[in-house]
Amino acid sequence: MARPPERRRIVSRTFGIEEEFFLFDAHTYSLAPLNPEESTQLLELNTQVHPGNVQTEFLAAQIEIATAVFQDAELAVEQLRATRQLLQARCQQIGVFPAALGTPPALPAQPARITDARRYDLVQQLVPGLAAEHYLSGMHIHIGIPDLQSGVRALNGLRPWLPALIAMSSNSPFWRGQDTGFASWRTIQYRRWSINGIPPHFPDAASYRSHQQLLLGSESLLDAGHIGWSARLSEKFPTIEIRASDVQMTSGEAVALAVLVRAVVDTVLDHPPVPPTASSEALQLALWQAARSGLRGKLLEASTGENVPAMDHVGTLLDYASGALRANGDESRVQAAVAKWQENGTGTPRQRSAWLSGGDKAVLDLAREHFGQ
Repeated sequence: MARPPERRRIVSRTFGIEEEFFLFDAHTYSLAPLNPEESTQLLELNTQVHPGNVQTEFLAAQIEIATAVFQDAELAVEQLRATRQLLQARCQQIGVFPAALGTPPALPAQPARITDARRYDLVQQLVPGLAAEHYLSGMHIHIGIPDLQSGVRALNGLRPWLPALIAMSSNSPFWRGQDTGFASWRTIQYRRWSINGIPPHFPDAASYRSHQQLLLGSESLLDAGHIGWSARLSEKFPTIEIRASDVQMTSGEAVALAVLVRAVVDTVLDHPPVPPTASSEALQLALWQAARSGLRGKLLEASTGENVPAMDHVGTLLDYASGALRANGDESRVQAAVAKWQENGTGTPRQRSAWLSGGDKAVLDLAREHFGQ
């Protein structure tokens, strides 16, 4: 994919991040579902983290951070890190600790305990078997868009790069105490849900809404918020929401991914639309490859039909978005993150190294050590 010509950006597009974390007992290292009183204590942090907030998640053994809306990456890192540290300190007071892992290294034998909320009850009724083992934590990146038509264009333009984002963010190799052989087992688990993976290409906003209504008419979804594509238009905010990534071990990695996605959206919207050059099936296969091997395998470049090293594909992505990265002042940050992932690995190889040295506890100690970074 050719690099578009550069344009100087005066005001950077906004972005925000939602992160889901698991909670573990500080002594036993087992998953720690919160009771209502403990949840209330964590939610009291909202008096300290404004703007942004802390909120409960689908599982009682999860908690979520939703950031403020940012334009500046450095400010985002500082505030996200500070919020993580506040959460970590408050968790310590109730005898638990948060971990930024896409899946826990080990799971309890009994079904997951779901947070007491009407929507979560409905999900459990709709897909009880899936809800019972939905031990998955991701990161959702929101990028500001001016209108629905622009959002559809951005969605179309992001499709070929979603496998690369999964490869770069892979942080979930374990399931039920075993190495799955996958870099992002969270991604594979999500494939069991009714709607997931690469979204279709849409000619315009009207076709997006029409397709959305078709899906909702199937009675296999609660509502539009239940459409689980790796990228979709938010129903709550004027944003495009990228849901492909596993949650990241550190704040710096999370923000690097977010501003890279912002640069792709900038590049797409700053230039005329281009017709799709890749089939949905080819992109779905590339997504599976990314989940299987992360940055250490190969990805099908759907537009060319070539199976290339994942790092080469990431290089193509960085080249494509380079003008927007420079215009936003993010190029060195993203390049440094990619270099780190290439040299030291994403979260997955780091987890595996810890697991080989000390099992599940070593993985959780690794996550615990890096949580406030």
